[in-house]
Amino acid sequence: MGGVIAAQSDGGDAPASVSGDDKAEVVDPEDESLQACVSSWNGSNVNKSSVASIATAAQAENPTAYVHVGFSSVFPDRCLITVANPSTMYAQQYVQESVSAWPIAPAWTGSVNDLDGSNLPWNARMAQDGAIVLV
Repeated sequence: MGGVIAAQSDGGDAPASVSGDDKAEVVDPEDESLQACVSSWNGSNVNKSSVASIATAAQAENPTAYVHVGFSSVFPDRCLITVANPSTMYAQQYVQESVSAWPIAPAWTGSVNDLDGSNLPWNARMAQDGAIVLV
């Protein structure tokens, strides 16, 4: 029932949060940035269910897509979402248009084998409705 309170940990630069049970957890600024990308995708992407239908196609029980949430090397202030289907080995990449807008068409599509290695650490999953959750 306790809320989250922002706090500073040991005089360091990393912010921390304190939950209702008085345990402090250090929050990595990169994690906050990635969560902002996920929140933007989940909150303002009207096309996310279409992306999910492609990314979870041809899978049996509990279909899920593998996702990398990061930032574009070309536009470092824009989120880059890479979505891959393990059954079809098909991948798509979406570059954020603005803080609250995502394109309908992917910036890139192709084989998972053609992805740059920096996009292969799967740090999130996509549900059938297109919502992304960091793991």
